[in-house]
Amino acid sequence: MIADETYGGSWYSALLLTLYESLTLSDRPALADLIYVMAGKMERKDYGLELYQAGLSPRLVLGVGRFEVSKMYRVALDHAVVEELIALRDKTPADQRHFFVKLEPSGVSIEKRVLRRWSTYGEILDLRDCLKATNVRRVMVISTDIHLRRVAVTFDKVFRGSSVEFCYCPVPASASSLVKDEWWSRPGDRKYVISETVKLVGYRFILLMPQFLIRRLMRLKD
Repeated sequence: MIADETYGGSWYSALLLTLYESLTLSDRPALADLIYVMAGKMERKDYGLELYQAGLSPRLVLGVGRFEVSKMYRVALDHAVVEELIALRDKTPADQRHFFVKLEPSGVSIEKRVLRRWSTYGEILDLRDCLKATNVRRVMVISTDIHLRRVAVTFDKVFRGSSVEFCYCPVPASASSLVKDEWWSRPGDRKYVISETVKLVGYRFILLMPQFLIRRLMRLKD
């Protein structure tokens, strides 16, 4: 076994798997007022769409970052919607290319968003602003499993005092491009897990600080 030869035994493999699991959350999909899919890996959007089509929520919002727009043809959406999204991207300055693709009973719409910072924190701040004028009370959040612990820490901070409830549902292992087993043996997976570990530690530390320091350290725009 590669892990045993490289790291000295199964105990080390168990330790590395424990590190992986410490980054994850895994709530069961349940009825919600809204499904929100964090921007990033495309399989997140596929899974969110699957849950929406299964009737778990009347509304689905896909967060779409600037590097994802051209990949949206892979998602089971009408090509006319993707073409509209690409046209909007091309008219938008590069640093402002963050979009919501909204699916509701009334149809599909696209909304350009302006993030105060391109990051998980900035994205969740923007979602909070978006939900202020709605009656949404329960949100199912979709992302990659090892992203969800940091996502939850951020939601807890940003929505503190709010009546909105959140559950955190990972893309199933069978559909994820990230593989838990022996993640340390693959350069891409290893980089992702180490990066997420560092970011989680950083977020936990920063989000304990006063708001003015959080704004400065997160380099938020006004």
